[in-house]
Amino acid sequence: MSFLKSTKIDTVRTAQNVKYFFEHDFDHYLNLSGKHRSDLSSPKMDITGITAHNGVNHQDESMAVNIDADNCVLAVDHTISSCSNSGDKPYGTILYLSYIKNISNYAIAQRLGYQTTRYYELKNRALVEFAERMELYRKRDHTSIEDLRIFEDEQQGKFQKRTMSEE
Repeated sequence: MSFLKSTKIDTVRTAQNVKYFFEHDFDHYLNLSGKHRSDLSSPKMDITGITAHNGVNHQDESMAVNIDADNCVLAVDHTISSCSNSGDKPYGTILYLSYIKNISNYAIAQRLGYQTTRYYELKNRALVEFAERMELYRKRDHTSIEDLRIFEDEQQGKFQKRTMSEE
């Protein structure tokens, strides 16, 4: 419990970190796993490891990469599905529509009935919740995704990423 009390997440930098993950890293995992965003709404998640080779058997290496990529996509799917989706916290819906369906922020705000300022406030909260919940699923689903949270070191007033050994 002391760990929870002594840490403070920098919500601005954590939200930026999650945005970067979705805008850059997530596509990489999708490509390596052979998945598409539309697969996240579908229950099928099978492992494939078939690739062409140049006379050398790299099947085990490519399967390991594909399995990790599949696990990363699965962890994202689990995390978004676990995010809050109550009336005043439509976080899962915002993340799904924004990063999986690629719907514009304006269209999502209109669909959910929020003014722009309120929508961005909710989206930033959703990004932070995603980072917090991803901790469970990145471990449970055995992924190589790094911790997306950024913490403020209260003693020094600096920001830092926590490593697994510090937790």
